Amino acid sequence: MASKRSPHPALPISIGDLVRSPRGDVAAQLVLSAVASDFTLEIMRRAYRLFDGDLVLFLVFSEIAHYNVARAIRSLDIHDELAARLRRKDVLGSLQRQRVSPCNALSISDATGIPRETVRRKVKELERRHMLHREGARNLILTHAAIEQLQASGLNVIDDFLETAREIRLLQEALARRQEG
Repeated sequence: MASKRSPHPALPISIGDLVRSPRGDVAAQLVLSAVASDFTLEIMRRAYRLFDGDLVLFLVFSEIAHYNVARAIRSLDIHDELAARLRRKDVLGSLQRQRVSPCNALSISDATGIPRETVRRKVKELERRHMLHREGARNLILTHAAIEQLQASGLNVIDDFLETAREIRLLQEALARRQEG
């Protein structure tokens, strides 16, 4: 059976067609979101390659990494006025004295929504890859080798993040000027 074709050929769709008003807040948000998604997609592509296509493995690894260092970062108690006075050596010195916060499969499962048994399998794979180790029976901690792998694979994202933030700031300023004018 032949499919029925539309009597009118498809016309290219513009951004204005998608958001109905290219001058409105929705269009501005779409533009800013597109720039942010470039950053996110590139990170996901790199992770896909590093983790052999297993993005769930990447998510489990990322949650463990985040949990391990989040408490240390929070301990800096950075406020805008304090941040202006902080020096690199002070921040690094403070962080080096902080203990890593281990986590377990249950906390990773709760944080991600990934079933605990899946998290356990992914943890075993990360251990096999020497990307994390256990401290005691349950505590999961990144390895130095994992950090080196991330650096070597290009998953060191700070330069890309800062460039994306700069682009978003410039776009926001341009959109604000356009709105005023």
